[in-house]
Amino acid sequence: MPDGAVGLVLVSHSRTLADSVAVLARQMAGAAARIAIAAGAGEDRSDLGTDATEIAVAIEALDSAAGTLVLMDLGSAILSAETALDLIDPAMRERVLLSAGPFVEGTLAAAVAAAGGAPLGAVRDEALGALGPKRAQVGGDVSGEERIAGAAVGEAGVGGAEWARTVRIADPAGLHMRPAAEIARVVRVHGARATISPADHPARAADAVSLTAMLGLDLRAGAVVRVSARGEGAAAVLAASERILSREMWGQETGSQEAEPAAGAGSGAGPVAVSPGIAIGPAFNLRREFPRVPRSRGDPEAAKTALVAALARAGDGIESGGSAILAAQRELIDDPALLERALALIEQEKLAAAPAWAEAVEEAAGRIAALDDPILSARASDLKDAGLRVLAALGVAVADGLPAGMAPCIVIAEDLAPTLAASFDPARVLGVIDRAGGATTHAAILLRARGIPAVAGAFSIGEIADGTLLAIDGAEGRIWREPDDETRAMLEAERRAAREENATVGGIVSLADGSVVELWANAATSEEAQAARRADARGIGLLRSEFLFLERANPPSEEEQAAALAAVIEPMRGRPVILRTLDAGADKPIPFLPLGHEENPFLGVRGIRATLAHPALFASQLRAFLRAGCGHELGIMLPMVTEPAEVAAARDLLGAAHRDLLAVGVPHAWPVGLGIMVEVPAAALRIATFRDLCDFYSIGTNDLTQYVLAADRGNARLARFHDAGHEAVIGLCRQVAAEGGRPTSVCGEAAGEPRIAVRLVGAGIRRLSMAPALFGPVGLTLRRGGRGGGG
Repeated sequence: MPDGAVGLVLVSHSRTLADSVAVLARQMAGAAARIAIAAGAGEDRSDLGTDATEIAVAIEALDSAAGTLVLMDLGSAILSAETALDLIDPAMRERVLLSAGPFVEGTLAAAVAAAGGAPLGAVRDEALGALGPKRAQVGGDVSGEERIAGAAVGEAGVGGAEWARTVRIADPAGLHMRPAAEIARVVRVHGARATISPADHPARAADAVSLTAMLGLDLRAGAVVRVSARGEGAAAVLAASERILSREMWGQETGSQEAEPAAGAGSGAGPVAVSPGIAIGPAFNLRREFPRVPRSRGDPEAAKTALVAALARAGDGIESGGSAILAAQRELIDDPALLERALALIEQEKLAAAPAWAEAVEEAAGRIAALDDPILSARASDLKDAGLRVLAALGVAVADGLPAGMAPCIVIAEDLAPTLAASFDPARVLGVIDRAGGATTHAAILLRARGIPAVAGAFSIGEIADGTLLAIDGAEGRIWREPDDETRAMLEAERRAAREENATVGGIVSLADGSVVELWANAATSEEAQAARRADARGIGLLRSEFLFLERANPPSEEEQAAALAAVIEPMRGRPVILRTLDAGADKPIPFLPLGHEENPFLGVRGIRATLAHPALFASQLRAFLRAGCGHELGIMLPMVTEPAEVAAARDLLGAAHRDLLAVGVPHAWPVGLGIMVEVPAAALRIATFRDLCDFYSIGTNDLTQYVLAADRGNARLARFHDAGHEAVIGLCRQVAAEGGRPTSVCGEAAGEPRIAVRLVGAGIRRLSMAPALFGPVGLTLRRGGRGGGG
């Protein structure tokens, strides 16, 4: 935004609403937008109301020769703003205008106009006329011009000269999603207002920050288009747009044999190894089903607040890492035409946020699907997939799954959800390529548990058509596109050799020094428990209970939990099983559990923090555990423990669960061991303080690593900090084993990495829990290397 640009003061009864609108305005106008907020009441501004004194302070903070525009949401906000004008210096008051425009749409229009250098009066006019595009779409033709959704830009009243350029589209696919997304990004970065239209039909102008509008133009290869722009960044926008439109191929495929090798250590680029094994089969691009959302109604202001907040969360949740496809998804979520239509449905038909957004996406997808060009029409599914992220942020359960009767294939996902990974049948899903993600995400953990070869962080593989023959090596992080006969024969031989090696390893590994290491299994389903028994696992070191809760609108009953868990435990009869209590939060949201929005959920209310906050749910789960474990050697493990008081509280609830079942004569396991997952650095550093409360410890290296090294484990760009073999992590494991005074195991994914397993054993760990498919490589490495590398 130019120096001295018009400032915007947002006055709202709701601080949350004002903050969200400001975020959206900055996304459209640029991060440097001059915006101040005066919203909410009470000491922390969480109450509804407005404060004239706060408005006056905000105006004074933004005051400049360019002036200030004040935008307000409801009637009493206007009174507060008028009062604020009486509190400021009269000379300053001459540079302030109040806007009668709509709060959300007006703010967005005003921010973009101010970014273009428009004077105060023109900025006010833009805010006042912000409903024009909506009227054009809902109410019919405006001024006889043919318009596309989101096309009301570049009109009179915007400051700065208009620049224009004609360009011939070079890409054989025409103006499709990725180049359109890049144009939208450039326009946002430079803070200009721009349109794109067919050169021979300039009235069909589409807003150049709206992907749906640009795709709706149906511009083919060779078409001559007119790009026009206003504002300080107009020249830069035109130059960049010409380069984008003149580029002959977007997402051009790499060589036919080896698409991508594994990234080097610390590179953060290219695919990363996720789940070992070789897979060869046809590609299938995963598309999630767009749900039918009932047309429920609600308070319009609350709906607007919820929608804007969900858009921000959904957009922030996309980590493109250089992927043009994921970057385009981000632009689709930020599309102002979609927001404009959804807000219109909220305001005019009083729809709640979720049905309004769903309807806006369905309408836009319908327009795109109706295009003649099959490449462009196929982008309707991309729009729906992006729209699903927002629906999920609004709490709508999204039905994931593979088509019934689908032939065995290698699934390609944009950002694989843990719930979907947990549902994959290894007989149908031969392997997985995740464009996003990493080796320690929960989706990756579940794929390893199911023995499905996988790679992640495959940002650069480009588009791959369904049915394309692929091969992947999940241990090396390599992908082959259309592998030749020689490559396939080599991979098949490696697969056979791995199977033969795995068959020679059981659950006990003897080391050169005469000691032994026990191999336990991680599991979440009966099939995984059966695989553990076949592998001769010493026990289940981590049985995840989240599968009973994910994607449910209501909590499962105690009876349902007990029956489901009993079926999972049964294959391990005669061997110990450790059940982990509900590890909700972060990347495992539970729809019915009101944890609330958090800026950083990995450092928020999750694990034991969440269950202790909902004692009735926790008590029900503990009773179900005891009932399911009747006749078994059972242990119960608490996740995300930070201090001994949490264990004490859980032990009290566990004792109460035992007494409740005893009182009604229900058979159940008792006594049972109670332990903790050591994954918070504070617990590892003070492990001796837990000795009197715990019967065992299990180190969760996945979270421990991300907390110790301060690196989000789902961010592929930080791959070099996802190493549980880092001495800082190994040092904490050594401390827990030496000072804890209780049996100690490792159940995090590091236990299944041969290189790190050797170091863990050297640090004093003698029990490792992992996916049964990893027993072979880990056991053989330990046999050959003994304790090596443990110092």
